[in-house]
Amino acid sequence: MEEPFIEPCKGKQIKLLVLIMSRRETFYKRMGIRKSWAKDGHDGIIIRFVIGGPKLEEKNSTLLENKLKEEQKNFGDLIRYSIEDGYNNLHFKMGAAYQWQQKFCSNAEFVMKTDDDTIVDLPRLEFWIDKKFKYDIAQIPNKAAFFGMRLENLPPIRDLGHKWYVSYEHFPGKVFPNYMQGASYFGNGKAIKLIMQHTKEAIGFNMDDILFTGTLAEIANVSRIDYAWIHFRGEMI
Repeated sequence: MEEPFIEPCKGKQIKLLVLIMSRRETFYKRMGIRKSWAKDGHDGIIIRFVIGGPKLEEKNSTLLENKLKEEQKNFGDLIRYSIEDGYNNLHFKMGAAYQWQQKFCSNAEFVMKTDDDTIVDLPRLEFWIDKKFKYDIAQIPNKAAFFGMRLENLPPIRDLGHKWYVSYEHFPGKVFPNYMQGASYFGNGKAIKLIMQHTKEAIGFNMDDILFTGTLAEIANVSRIDYAWIHFRGEMI
């Protein structure tokens, strides 16, 4: 994993770290975010794009790598790790993002995961963090929670041909633990710390939202609070 040129959170009061899942080739999506909703950020909000390594079949790999290096030089907002990017490795992507947070921005009060095709209203999110979400956390005994659209009582898909197939080896149970829908969700810093302390206790598989906000959250006793259609509307908060 690349280390940042300058540690962005050191010695600062960080209210929110936004981790945006992106792909090597989606430069224009990243620029769209930089020029739109990310401009509502300030010194207390850190925004980073998470990008994995090249696929074996990647075309123009050297050219793309040079563009990414130039992008990092110009903006300094990429989190890069070496494992091949792709659907089957999504859990490595999320794990790398949270490892970066624990190492370089562990003082973030809240940590959001979102995708590069999602819009986040940062001023509104800040307002509700102060007005509601902090109060919710204060009512929880261990003060650790995820917020978002909570999915409940869903069974694993066992059809080998299905995109979301899950083997019995990866998840032997009949029903997934409640977990957060993946377009956007966030947790407080303690929630991230707790789940990362328990990663060796779970079998990794590519459905990262289930793994981190379901299985690991259950092991770590992290609450999952549902605000579907109140603050989380499809792919918008």
